[in-house]
Amino acid sequence: MALRPGRVQQIHKREERGIDRSNEPFVIEKLTRRPGLISILRTAFEPGYTHHLREIYPQWGIGVSTCIDEGKQIKHPRLRFDHYVDLVKVWEDQNFIYVEDMYVDVLLYEKSYYHVIDLEEFGAAIFDRHMSSAEAKRVMENVQRFVDSYKRSRLSYVVWKQKYGVHRKTL
Repeated sequence: MALRPGRVQQIHKREERGIDRSNEPFVIEKLTRRPGLISILRTAFEPGYTHHLREIYPQWGIGVSTCIDEGKQIKHPRLRFDHYVDLVKVWEDQNFIYVEDMYVDVLLYEKSYYHVIDLEEFGAAIFDRHMSSAEAKRVMENVQRFVDSYKRSRLSYVVWKQKYGVHRKTL
């Protein structure tokens, strides 16, 4: 499958390394794979926190990013959100897990509200034919499904994670 430049993160399955969307290598401090969940802990790539946790739920088509400072979750230092949700497409080959950003994002403010962003980028990608109508339909269905389940979880990612993502057996 051809990689869309600037949209795909590559995670090496057997080595503690990956390649960012910007084509820059990075070190993975901890990679965890469970049915329905891929979790990556890496050094922060912005000042104000020490680590970046990314939990990827392939069946939901989402990747949830959380800022960690000295082992504790914190709000993003600049934008003040609790969690950043990327709508993604995930696939694998023998060496890598590929996580493609599908343009639409959701900012989660724990126990308060959410904000859907980057719909203009999503519209431009469709208009410029960088994604098929089938992909666009899947992304919008995933956005709706996630937002509905998030609302049912009392606007809490922690509750959402307990209901939909955490209680899985380890591979």
